[in-house]
Amino acid sequence: MTKRRTRTEELTDRLAEAILKGELPAGARLDEHSIAQRYGVSRTPVREALKQLAGLDLIDMRPHRGAVVAGVQAVHMGELFEALGEAEAVCARLAAAKMSVIERERLDEIHARCAEALAAGDQDLIPGANRAFHEAIYAGAHNAFLSDTVLVLRRKLAPFTTAQFRLTERPPESAREHLAVIRAIRARDGEAAEAAMRRHLQSVGRAWAQWSAEAAEAARQAPQAAALPAPEADQAIAR
Repeated sequence: MTKRRTRTEELTDRLAEAILKGELPAGARLDEHSIAQRYGVSRTPVREALKQLAGLDLIDMRPHRGAVVAGVQAVHMGELFEALGEAEAVCARLAAAKMSVIERERLDEIHARCAEALAAGDQDLIPGANRAFHEAIYAGAHNAFLSDTVLVLRRKLAPFTTAQFRLTERPPESAREHLAVIRAIRARDGEAAEAAMRRHLQSVGRAWAQWSAEAAEAARQAPQAAALPAPEADQAIAR
């Protein structure tokens, strides 16, 4: 069963999305108490979410000012997606050669659950299901150093890879791309698996750029945003 996100993960994604949309502009101060009240959580997940956002370079932690929105640099994001794509492509190639029969069967099961979440457009389940699919391939590469490296990259990009699924066409596209990777791994075709995974991550990067541009344009046309999105804009995080 696919696990739902923790409060910290969901809050991190909510705040990251607000930054990406321009609802929280560069220079805006993020107050722990206000965020906790706004999203209906304690200050503990707020602190953890702010730490994660700082690790994503979306906010700066400044003395005497606390957390301040840093904004997003397109060039920086492009380089991160490129690095993730190359690292995951190598994982897919190695997995095609090294995965055991049991690991391949397990990957098929994970893919089936991920495909169900994508087909349903379930925004709560998609991030975890998608992560499980990719992490099964990292594990199947049987290279601990490579796996550790790609996990760091994926965690750094997590809010951005999640944002792509806001595009209506993206979930079914992602499911088809996953299937291409799966088929190559089943056939033990390392070159095809590597190429399919690289194409998949290139699509992810393009989808994120499209979503980001559309969100920024919508923010420019909307009335000036407050320090946090208006209460009616979304709901409190489920307890």
